[in-house]
Amino acid sequence: MILNTGVFQYKMRDETPLKKIQRLENHLRKNTTLDLIVLPELFLSGYGSHKKIKEFAETRDGEYAIKISSLAKKYTTAILYGYPEIENANLFNSAQFFNSKGQSLINHRKKLLPPTAKESTIFNRGNNDSIINFKGVKTAIVICYELEFPELIRRAALGGVKLIIAPTAQSSQWPAAARYISRSRAFENGIFVVYANFVGKLNNIDFMGESKIIGPDGLDIVNSGKLEEVIVGEIDTSKIQLVRKKLPYLNDSKLYI
Repeated sequence: MILNTGVFQYKMRDETPLKKIQRLENHLRKNTTLDLIVLPELFLSGYGSHKKIKEFAETRDGEYAIKISSLAKKYTTAILYGYPEIENANLFNSAQFFNSKGQSLINHRKKLLPPTAKESTIFNRGNNDSIINFKGVKTAIVICYELEFPELIRRAALGGVKLIIAPTAQSSQWPAAARYISRSRAFENGIFVVYANFVGKLNNIDFMGESKIIGPDGLDIVNSGKLEEVIVGEIDTSKIQLVRKKLPYLNDSKLYI
């Protein structure tokens, strides 16, 4: 299966979710052949401001979700975006996946919450892994910090996952996650990783950019620097077996489980 995949590396600004969604549509209008576009963690509210997170939190079928669902349908492109989700009195760091018909396939709630930007005190923990079948490709959703746990990604890969989608809000203070860990997760499991980050400065955080799509050989198919842009790469799952035949990490790892 081949998936034409985009990552929207958004430049942080103090602007409303509606303005951000408008920027997303402008990019979709220019990239009409995408199967999927991935947006960063907490795209709607931005990262690092509890005030903005509370202000723009919504249910999974709220006003902004409806607008993004409409864009997915209008441009026949699946969209994965991060947002603060409110359910009853609980607040979650979530990522929702709409298919090209505007239907919600899954809503991932971040399970592993770091102390960074007080995530572990602001948000409730999610309970479930989030795995879907997208156009015949078994796909797992993780958010930022979750990608940094090799055990979690290895379990997913052993379960047949071929694609990891990881929206993130990575600062330049911790560059290892973007530069090394994301690529290692792809390489050590023979899978694809889509890593979507912000760029720019907001809320006293310097977001490092460097969004990327990584192949099962651990090498970038496409990557971004320090600009707001949509990068596009081809995910061809037939390459997974070619890599695993030469480097059977996944199969050999079963000896230690």
